[in-house]
Amino acid sequence: MKLKHVRNATMVLELGDQRILVDPMLGAKGSMDPFPNSAGNSTRNPTTDLAVPLAELIDVDVVVVTHIHLDHWDNAAASLLPRDVPLLVQNEADGKAISANGFSNVQVLKEPLRIGQTVFTRTAGQHGSDAVLATWPSLGEVSGVVINHPGEPSIYVAGDTVWNDQVNEALAEHRPDIVVLNTGEARLPDNSRLIMDAQEILEVHAAAPQARIVAVHMEALNHCVVTRAQVRALVREHQIAEHVLVPEDGEVLIF
Repeated sequence: MKLKHVRNATMVLELGDQRILVDPMLGAKGSMDPFPNSAGNSTRNPTTDLAVPLAELIDVDVVVVTHIHLDHWDNAAASLLPRDVPLLVQNEADGKAISANGFSNVQVLKEPLRIGQTVFTRTAGQHGSDAVLATWPSLGEVSGVVINHPGEPSIYVAGDTVWNDQVNEALAEHRPDIVVLNTGEARLPDNSRLIMDAQEILEVHAAAPQARIVAVHMEALNHCVVTRAQVRALVREHQIAEHVLVPEDGEVLIF
């Protein structure tokens, strides 16, 4: 299996003869407004250019969108992707929003779904603590996905979630070989946290010591404060560097 980290949460997976695009944010550097944040960082998003040619990113067999926040499904993705590509979403509301852009093959992951030989299974997540969601209910529902293909490692893309019982249960149920974590520690103006931070990598490793962890969703958005260097330093300190990969934009991991 090949995992190409594109930028933020965007990646391309190659399993067997299928190319799977996950959480496409395809717009040019600076094409979106900054997100509100506690650091006063007003840099426009994305803060980095695409490290992979657009032509490669839209030539895929399946697209998975864990949720439709703009850093996972942006206007460029809605404009550029083929209208007939199988597009998997977490719920009917996201499906309706994406279908409004003319996509004709949007499918909701209510149950495990097979496309070709690959099976996609939705997992639950929580985009911030209970207190965050009480204050910012518009953050809405998010999801992850477990992807299985015969003869390939299983992969669990946790999505925009904090560490909680839902993630722990997904790890225990699916026992994935690879776990992709969004560890950028996105912060709101009140300093509350929306996704995992570097420390929560330790929780995931303790719960799934058999898995290789891929840490992403860093250094691409103005409200994400954790850097790759901080993650690498933490895993070295805890002597788990052989279990945790921190790819650069455009880097390909082979499992």
